[in-house]
Amino acid sequence: MIISVDDVIFGAIDEASADLRKLSMAIHDNPELALKEDKACHLLVHYLESRGYTVQRNVAGLSTAFASTHVSSAGAHGLHIGFCSEYDALPGIGHGCGHNLIAISGVAMFLATTRVMDRCRIPGTAKLYGTPAEEAIGGKITMLDHGAFDDRDLLMMLHPTAGYSGAWHSQCCLSMRIEYFGKASHAAMAPWDGINAGTAANIAMLSMGALREQLKPDWRTHGIITNGGEAANVIPEYSSIEYTIRTAWASELQVLRERTLRVFEAAALATGCTHKATEEFAYLDNQDNPVLGRLYEEIMESEYHSPPERDVGGSTDFGNLSQRFISLHGMFDLAGTRVPNHTVEFTKEARSVEAHRRAIFAAKTGARVVARCLVDEDFWKQVKKAHEERQQSSGDH
Repeated sequence: MIISVDDVIFGAIDEASADLRKLSMAIHDNPELALKEDKACHLLVHYLESRGYTVQRNVAGLSTAFASTHVSSAGAHGLHIGFCSEYDALPGIGHGCGHNLIAISGVAMFLATTRVMDRCRIPGTAKLYGTPAEEAIGGKITMLDHGAFDDRDLLMMLHPTAGYSGAWHSQCCLSMRIEYFGKASHAAMAPWDGINAGTAANIAMLSMGALREQLKPDWRTHGIITNGGEAANVIPEYSSIEYTIRTAWASELQVLRERTLRVFEAAALATGCTHKATEEFAYLDNQDNPVLGRLYEEIMESEYHSPPERDVGGSTDFGNLSQRFISLHGMFDLAGTRVPNHTVEFTKEARSVEAHRRAIFAAKTGARVVARCLVDEDFWKQVKKAHEERQQSSGDH
């Protein structure tokens, strides 16, 4: 009997679709911030265990990270595939980046791939990673530093946005916290005795605004003053800023970083404050494997009859993985409404039936891309060659 790989993929994901919809709604309607995704993590782990999978908890010391590994019934001596699920929400607007859909699409690809390996007797392993805190500290970076992905040949994940793409080159992103330390004094009786940390923060923000005039078109800087003082009649002795800078390439990020740090230092000098700059996390640019990306886009285009999206902004900690591993961060259209990520409107659409349908189709597409790597040796050789060529040329930027 001839077994169709596509039929196996479609069957596995269609059978799980109703359960995945329930998981998605439970995660969406109970949004949890970075490193506090206890309910979402529990739901996903419980679902996997109910399907007979063994799950490792507290991966890389993160209480809301997990990993589940499946070894093919044909043995482990083939390709080792990894899938990433995300499930943290955004402050104030909940799942405005659709991480409830990212969570279930990762699960769906994992379920389909394990069934393909077993039913079609293809050796190898599949591993699903629960990766917390993408919107904050970059859980994947912590997991990467702890070697969680070291045994994988290929890493995959999917993400909703406006349009689809298999060639998303994200921006590098560096987040930092700036603190200014001054001296408190009565703002009316003896302002000359104070050193105004609030003024330092204001100067820093205004100076960063002025710096934008000389930044490259695809560079971005943005931030907020998180503490500017406690009372209007007290010279602030302390202030703080949360700031993010973005560039297209990692080499450019270092250039902008140095210029930004000089601005923050200058604000301290101008006001007589001392200051401290703490770099919190750095996301590198995502670089999808072009061979995998082309196949993903071909399948998506056959469904939606429109060209792929090329002007998708944003940053991701998956970019750090793409710098080392063969990978694909496939984008899929949320619901055909063109609403932008990180908005209340996106949050609303992320729980729609249409968004679920598109996430399921994207998961089938991603699983088909993986299956091609498993069954077509020549295709896998092309994938590896493209990765090696990119690694060799990475110093050009």
